[in-house]
Amino acid sequence: MKVIITKNYEDMSAKASRFVLAQIWRKPNLVMGLATGSTVVGMYDKLIEAYKNNRADFSKVKTFNLDEYLGLSPKDPECYHSFMEKNLFNHINIKKQNYHLLNGTSDDPNEECARYENMIKNAGNIDLQILGLGPNAHIGFNEPGTPFDARTHVTELTNITRRANKKHFKTRPTPSNALTMGLSTIMDAKKILLVASGKQKAKAVVQTIEGRVNKDVPASLLQWHNDVTIILDEEASSELKRDYSSPFLFGSGDVEVLTENDLPKGKFITVISPHPDDGSISLGGIIAGLSKYNRVHVVIMTSGYRSDISGAKPEQVIKIREKEARLESKLLGTKPIFLRCEFYDTKNIDQSIKKDIINLSTHLKKLKPDIIFIPQEHDRHPTHKMSRDVAIEAINKYKLKIKDSLSVYNYEGLWSLFAEGDFNTVFSYDESIMKKKLKAITAQESQIKRTRFDIAAKSLALLRATIVPEQALVGYGSKAPKLGKYFELFKVTSI
Repeated sequence: MKVIITKNYEDMSAKASRFVLAQIWRKPNLVMGLATGSTVVGMYDKLIEAYKNNRADFSKVKTFNLDEYLGLSPKDPECYHSFMEKNLFNHINIKKQNYHLLNGTSDDPNEECARYENMIKNAGNIDLQILGLGPNAHIGFNEPGTPFDARTHVTELTNITRRANKKHFKTRPTPSNALTMGLSTIMDAKKILLVASGKQKAKAVVQTIEGRVNKDVPASLLQWHNDVTIILDEEASSELKRDYSSPFLFGSGDVEVLTENDLPKGKFITVISPHPDDGSISLGGIIAGLSKYNRVHVVIMTSGYRSDISGAKPEQVIKIREKEARLESKLLGTKPIFLRCEFYDTKNIDQSIKKDIINLSTHLKKLKPDIIFIPQEHDRHPTHKMSRDVAIEAINKYKLKIKDSLSVYNYEGLWSLFAEGDFNTVFSYDESIMKKKLKAITAQESQIKRTRFDIAAKSLALLRATIVPEQALVGYGSKAPKLGKYFELFKVTSI
């Protein structure tokens, strides 16, 4: 099991939708098993948004819903036919003949269940099964005690489930029976995504993930599946005992593609820039994209006074470079912090590094970053390497003071290119963002006079978009995200 814990329902829905979209992009004729209930509505909203933004195509997708109430017609406002049409199908380009739900008014419910099983089999079985989680750990309507080998069947709903669904049946009794895919049917899916939100699901979550596999906790059977991803919000994860720190949605070898639309919003972001111009040169594109909806600080580690500016003394060089850095930050929409690390100016490196670590960790406590950008581990430029070492130690000190994990984006630069397999995330952007990046780089006028970093940075971004292997990108296929002509590469890790 891969367990991903997100901040809240919104973040959970966003991550879940990205996971689903990636599977569709890779296989346009994906066969999906769908769930109902309030937990998945946010994810469905994100899928609809992706379709409206021309980033998803559902025309070849086939779907099979998990369950349906026995006795409710497809036109009943509380049936799951109505739920799916209201919350997803009516808003995307899925073909009516491609989505399937159990018939709750069938004259022979058992025969209807057998028919449904055959339809799933004839479709090639489920590629991706989406699941919610009941308060008693049921999945689909497989209540506690359901045999593990059950196929699609008629089931009697427990009082717990009926009470949970009572809010949807205000003027009449909650149905007492339903038709549902069986646990064995669900386990036949090639890939499973389970989402859970809210404190009321916390007990079911811990029993599902960390408890013993047993019939009293139907969802615990998922522990025996070889490809399950579980995405939770903090409240749903609150009773978990083990540490789950992996932020990754995708498997080893996959490269996640981020476009401007995929960037996070409302986050606190810190960029570690060894020299005053490293931020714009190495990752000016993603900084420009992030600064629209996030608070971004660029921590400039050194003064850069060693730079050769004709006729200028070190004190003058510092003033020139910091003035240029302020202009760069204004152009990118960020706020600069000039750390002036002592390791850059002294022979007593060890003592200076200790002071620099304390200084940076103090700033991190004030900035409270959710995401930090640092030079990648194979960067051998002495100042970059030292800046990275200081940053990691400072992050570790800061991490002791907070509960949440931090996403760390290791970035490549002109002096330290990634080899294939070293990166797992790509930011793809267009000409408008590149223009902002180039303006920011050329704001460092004293440096452009001696080396055309703007030309080099643009050339690298163009080259990366040309040679990164398409087959590794999570996002290729029918109606994949429209990718820009420039790439910036990152290795995303967690601390």
